[in-house]
Amino acid sequence: MQIDYEVDSSLSKVSGKITAFVDGAAGDSIKFSADLNGEEVFNGSAELNDQRKAEVEFHVSNPKLWYPHGYGEQPLYTVSATLVHGEHDLHSISRRTGFRKTELVQTPDKIGKTFYFRVNGVDVFCGGSDWIPADSFVSVLGSECLVFYTDL
Repeated sequence: MQIDYEVDSSLSKVSGKITAFVDGAAGDSIKFSADLNGEEVFNGSAELNDQRKAEVEFHVSNPKLWYPHGYGEQPLYTVSATLVHGEHDLHSISRRTGFRKTELVQTPDKIGKTFYFRVNGVDVFCGGSDWIPADSFVSVLGSECLVFYTDL
């Protein structure tokens, strides 16, 4: 199952597409649903095409948005796809996902361009680390590897 979505600029609506792929010949359609903490926010269904794929568009109004640790809550929606044949449910899978609008901000400044992230309209600090191998063959180094840590 694949979930593609976009959060609108006002952060008040999520729109997207859920796609399910089926191996084998069983089933003729897929029922899709999404819920947050047991409350259903979307349901729909689609017939399987010749490539054994079903797609459905979805919309969620006033979504609970996911934020990085320390910046807000991390609500996760449960998205489910159920393979159906006639009146019978054959198989079901579920995935959890958080909806968020992320942007890489690169605006000109006095030394080049900025490079930081904005999540749901909030500028976010991202620290990172980098390991540069001391040799092309890591096994040559034994246990004497260096790890460099940098704050962005």
